[in-house]
This record gives sequence, C-alpha cells and structure tokens, in this order.
Amino acid sequence: MASTTQQFTLPAEKFRLEEINMPEELVAALEGQSVGVEILPEVPPRTLRIDLDDPPAVGVSVFVDDDGTAWNGHWPVRVVYTGPDGREWRLPRHWLSDGVSPVIEASRYEVTHASGWTESWVPPTLWDLGDININDVPGPGGAPGAPEIEVRVAPGEVPKVFWRGPSGALWRIPHDWRRRRIKLPDRDGLLRNGLPPDKAEEFANRIVAVNYHPGSLCCLPDGYRVRDGDGGKWPVKAVDCVVVGYGDETEKYA
Repeated sequence: MASTTQQFTLPAEKFRLEEINMPEELVAALEGQSVGVEILPEVPPRTLRIDLDDPPAVGVSVFVDDDGTAWNGHWPVRVVYTGPDGREWRLPRHWLSDGVSPVIEASRYEVTHASGWTESWVPPTLWDLGDININDVPGPGGAPGAPEIEVRVAPGEVPKVFWRGPSGALWRIPHDWRRRRIKLPDRDGLLRNGLPPDKAEEFANRIVAVNYHPGSLCCLPDGYRVRDGDGGKWPVKAVDCVVVGYGDETEKYA
C-alpha cells in the first residue's frame, strides 16, 4: 500500500518533541517548524505476506498460519519524519487528526523547588510506544519492563516523566500518560453512560484511578474504562468526569 507525503507543522512547545524522545539539538531546530512527513496507511490483517528471512521492524505484529505462511497483523497508520541525517522519527498519529493533547492544568504543579517520585504505570501498545520512538519490546519472558515511572517536577513546568524499558534504557513518555484519578459522575450520570443500576449506585461520585494514554490505540478517544472489581470494564465519557489528580495516590508536593 502506497504511502503519501504532506507538510505538517510541529508543536511549538519544546516539551512535546522531548516527550517523543527526540534529542535536544533536533528539538531546538524543529519546534514549531513545518516539515514534510510520510504517512504509511493502515494495513488490515492478513493483507501482506511476510518474508521471515527479512522481517519488518521489531515490534511490528506478524502471525504465522499452520502451513508456515507469515502474514501481517493489524498495522495502524504511521507518521514518519526523516531528519537531515537520514534517520527516521515517528510522530504520534493523532497529531495529524486530533492535534496534540491539551495541557491539562491538573498536571501542572505549584511547587517551590524541584522534586521527584515513582508511580505505578501500565504501558500502552507497542505501536504507541513506537509512535514516541521507543524501540524497547518485551523480552522472551514477556516482561514489559518496570511497572513504574519516574515523575520529576519543577516550578512552572509540566512534569517530566520517564520509563525504564526492558533493555534498561530510560525513555521519556508524555506526561499525560500517567494514571489519572478521576471523580465519576453521580448515579444518573453513570446510568446515562450505560452502567447497570447496581454499578451506578456503587460507583456514584467515587474517585477512582484509571490507566489512560491519550491518542493511543488502547484507550478510548473521549473517555475512560472503569474497572468494577468483578472483571467488568465500563466506558465513562471524560466530559462527565472530573480529573482530581494524577498517579495512584495524592501527589507529593514540593
């Protein structure tokens, strides 16, 4: 399937490019600039035969039939920028359609000095990690890397968030990929979101922690999935909830 090219204006905020793991010198040269990008289209499963002697990039999904024929899995849209040195950099696909995620004020910290701590975290899909130029993949045992992230805060800045992958490398991730603590709507609001009456009664106005990675393949574009403790996951629209903080406990203020 043929790719296309187009001009795209990169975000003017420095931290956006840092959060997709571009080096400092490239960030300084590109922030707010218009660049040409190559758009690789979505490829439905079982569309392309794969030569296992020349496999695609690490982390790209492939499956093999009983007769040994290899096929692609679902390959989503990929957006690629090629730098002056010929190196390819991925850009988050949602930057083209939805734009960059808004900076949520709840993620800013009124702090007096720099500080840091760790939080629990669940990574999104390998495709999403690839979108921010992380090439770590689970090892032979399936270990996804450390189930924690390091959060660093400083006065007047959005948090800097880092994840140590299975290789041991320390990667930057978008600050809004942290777990969120949200206040759910009241009983009627939960009923409008499709929760059954008993669950709506149980969870009305409750504050819960949810995994959320804006713009990712694994998360809803406009809401959260709330676990009920019995194996159920219920979608609740973000507009009906209130973000009360990030992480899985009260933030550490410095």
